[in-house]
Amino acid sequence: MRITVKALGDGSSRVQAVRPGTLVFAEGPSGSMTAHRRRRSSVVLIAGGVGITPMRALFETIEVPGPLTLLNRVSAPQEVVFHDELEAIARRRGARIVWLIGPSSHPANQITPADLHRLVPELAQSDVYLCASPPLARAVRSSLQQLGLPARQLHEEVFAF
Repeated sequence: MRITVKALGDGSSRVQAVRPGTLVFAEGPSGSMTAHRRRRSSVVLIAGGVGITPMRALFETIEVPGPLTLLNRVSAPQEVVFHDELEAIARRRGARIVWLIGPSSHPANQITPADLHRLVPELAQSDVYLCASPPLARAVRSSLQQLGLPARQLHEEVFAF
């Protein structure tokens, strides 16, 4: 089992100090970030920042008869997590990764309806999994709605407590 935690606060920082061999209890998966939600022949995974964590597991394990695409949005190159692993998974599975790296204010890094349509032409026939910060998730949801993606095809993990 592998646990990936970004040290952002007291709790997540303490997880970094857990020694190998320590007994832990794990639950889940919970929510909508599971492969059993897939109903369409293709899948699009959209990750923002640390939202790549659940997407990395899905990218490796979800069974998809059609195209599998990962859009990974981060603000700066040093924020990219799992780059080499994701590239290796993509090669092995014949999947595609779209890296969107840089300030969200730059037109090349925005996720507008036109961008989504251009980057993922099969989007309308796909299940879309989304895990991102609240502002990015809102923007992506809005774009998906404008493109007419039915709500039942969107599976989202929300960053909220």
